[in-house]
Amino acid sequence: MTFSIIGIDKKRKEIGIACFSKFIGVGGVVPEVKFNFGAIATQSYANSNYKIEGINLIKKFNPQKVINKLTNKDKSKEIRQVIIMNSKGESAGFTGKDNVFWAGHLSGKDFICAGNMLIREKVLNNIKKSFENSKGDLSERLIKSLLAGEKAGGDKRNRKFGSAALIIEKKNYGFLGIGNRYIDLRVDYSKNAIRDLKELLKIKLKLLKKYGK
Repeated sequence: MTFSIIGIDKKRKEIGIACFSKFIGVGGVVPEVKFNFGAIATQSYANSNYKIEGINLIKKFNPQKVINKLTNKDKSKEIRQVIIMNSKGESAGFTGKDNVFWAGHLSGKDFICAGNMLIREKVLNNIKKSFENSKGDLSERLIKSLLAGEKAGGDKRNRKFGSAALIIEKKNYGFLGIGNRYIDLRVDYSKNAIRDLKELLKIKLKLLKKYGK
C-alpha cells in the first residue's frame, strides 16, 4: 500500500512530493524531484526506470506523453502506478488495471495524487480536498494531505506503520544560489511515520528560518 502527492507552488518557485507506504524506506523508491524538470512518483511494484528515464523525458514532452513512452514499453505496466508533474504544473497519471483495489489517481490545480491498496476511494478524495483547501508553505500542505489520507482509513488493512518521505526543491536554493534541494526528509520505518515526518518538518523549518539552510 502506498499513497503519494505531488504539488507545486509557482509563486514560491517550489515543487515537491510527499509519500507514505507500508514498506520500509519509501523515500528511496517512490519519489524523484528536479526543479527545472519536474517530479515523478512511481509506486505499486515501482519501476525505477520510470524515475530515471522520466525525469529527463519531462523536459522534452508533456507529462501524458512521458507516461505513454514509459508504459508502452513496459510489459508489466498493468501492475504499475505513476504520477508526473512538470515545472509548469501540468500533470498526468497512470494506474494499471492490475493494481490492488482500491487504486487510482486524482489531479487538480497545482497537484496530483495517487494510491493503491487503499481501504476506499475517500482516502484520495481527502488528500485532494486537503491540498485544495490549505494555504501556506508547500511542505506543510503536502504533509497535511498525507494526514488527511490516513484519517480517511489509509491502508486497506488499516495499518499505520510504515515509512514516509518529503522532498521539496526550490529554484536557486542552496550555496551561492546554485542548488535546488530545499527539504529532504525521510522516516524509513515507524508506527506513526507520517506524524514523525511532520515533527521532522517542524524542526527543519525552524532551522531554515534561523540559519537559512
